[in-house]
Amino acid sequence: MGLKSLLTLFAAGVVHCHTTEHTTSLPASKCSPDVLALPAIEGIQILSAEAHSVKNYTFVDPLLANATAPDYFDFCNVTFIYAHPGWNDSVQLTTYLPEEGWNGRFLALGGGGMAAGGEPLIHLYFTLVTPLMRQKFAISTTDGGHPGSLEEAVNVDPDWVFTSPGNVDLPMLFNFASLSLHDMAVLGKMLVEKAYGHMPEYSYFFGSSTGGMQGHSLAQRYPLDFNGIVAYKPVVNWVKSFFSNEVAKLTMDMAGKYATPCELNVLSALALAACDELDGVKDGIISRPSLCTFDPRPLAGRAFDCNGVPSTFSNISTQVAHAVYTGPTSPSGEFRWYGFNKDVPLHAEGTGPAALICPETGGTCSAASFHMSDLWLRYFYAKNASLNLKDLTLEQSDDLFLAAVNEYESIIGTADPDLSRFRKAGGKMINWHGLQDQLVPVNGSTDYYDKVLAKDPKAQDFYRLFLAPGADHGGAGIAVSDEDSLNYLMNWVENGAANETLQAAGKTGLGVPAKRNLCMYPRVQHYVTGDPSLPSSFICV
Repeated sequence: MGLKSLLTLFAAGVVHCHTTEHTTSLPASKCSPDVLALPAIEGIQILSAEAHSVKNYTFVDPLLANATAPDYFDFCNVTFIYAHPGWNDSVQLTTYLPEEGWNGRFLALGGGGMAAGGEPLIHLYFTLVTPLMRQKFAISTTDGGHPGSLEEAVNVDPDWVFTSPGNVDLPMLFNFASLSLHDMAVLGKMLVEKAYGHMPEYSYFFGSSTGGMQGHSLAQRYPLDFNGIVAYKPVVNWVKSFFSNEVAKLTMDMAGKYATPCELNVLSALALAACDELDGVKDGIISRPSLCTFDPRPLAGRAFDCNGVPSTFSNISTQVAHAVYTGPTSPSGEFRWYGFNKDVPLHAEGTGPAALICPETGGTCSAASFHMSDLWLRYFYAKNASLNLKDLTLEQSDDLFLAAVNEYESIIGTADPDLSRFRKAGGKMINWHGLQDQLVPVNGSTDYYDKVLAKDPKAQDFYRLFLAPGADHGGAGIAVSDEDSLNYLMNWVENGAANETLQAAGKTGLGVPAKRNLCMYPRVQHYVTGDPSLPSSFICV
């Protein structure tokens, strides 16, 4: 997978919001470490503090040649480096404080991949900060104790995981999983109070993917920290989810046989064709995956056309497709975790759950490994950085699965369905997840939400899930803009108003521009009549 693809997949997104009439200014003379020094905080030792005024700053997107944001901002850039005594750690918290017109809101930003957050990610994605600064938010981000850079987000061999060979640095993992996020809420809001003279009127957290996991962790572990949380396409079941990314590779490596890109692409097309119209319209999207019964296994040995070349489906190609759709199982066939929906492209030029690496000169392809699952299986689960995943048997993989769940679920798992403390605190949270997510199985979100509803049938009063047909992990397809996500949440928190649908826009699987109103789960979209590019042509069933 290319670097730019990973940038897209793990970016937290663009945030545009409305403002309130309340504004507070921060005189430039108050932007100094002495003035903004925080009082002593139990369990936290401030190692250093920096504060400097930034004038006429323009955020630049390095992915777009000569592209700049049209706005220039003045803000106070405050950086705290702190430690938890006895943990031998060092965490960096960065906060941007508007020098004029603060809107009374504090917003903490989540991370992506293996980066908990961090200032380098802010500067990498100017679109993440520009709207926030335009709307005069005070914003914070934390590196969680290890470098918060793009390189760290996609690093398959991080140097911070082990304190010594085979021994995971558990304090660092706690920081990444949850504690640094809580620190960000506590320290960030205290800093806002020092700067403007009062606490934020509203505090929000915004994150996707890893940031989505972080948002759910905050709601479960630190329910008083934020009034509202946007936590979408989350890796809710962190420990289990990464095995779904490895099931195709494991299937091929164990057999010593490998599918071809053409086979997988044609199988993907057949799955889509079989289930596209189950929602009443042909649009290149499977909107009702629960009705899709496509089984690739009977296609083994059948002829198909591969770009004009007569070909035959191999047994391994159909087995791989079935494994991707079914998800990981035990050696005896017991369910371990969910697979991917059947309109998720299996190969998709190296980014699908059955991605292949093929020599440019031709020859046999090999199975690719998703960098996050590769990292976690080698470092955290097997505790062996040099482990070659190609050597794993199904029995060994299953042993790792069971051991990992037992060891890490309490640290980084966010599957606790008891959100009663978050509800009592008056918090609100939304999650939207693309049905075509090729990195995080969407059924992880529905599984968790089903359990939340079983425990609290009125959970929709404070926590809502929306499924986005056709949207993948990088936001392609008909997806929800971050502007609409945050505005929806803010309207819900601040005005007590929230619709039962969430606006989405983009292109269908046929490349046609379209808008849809995503249904609040467990309801799903179904076409009724009219122009399928218009939301009025669909109902929630």
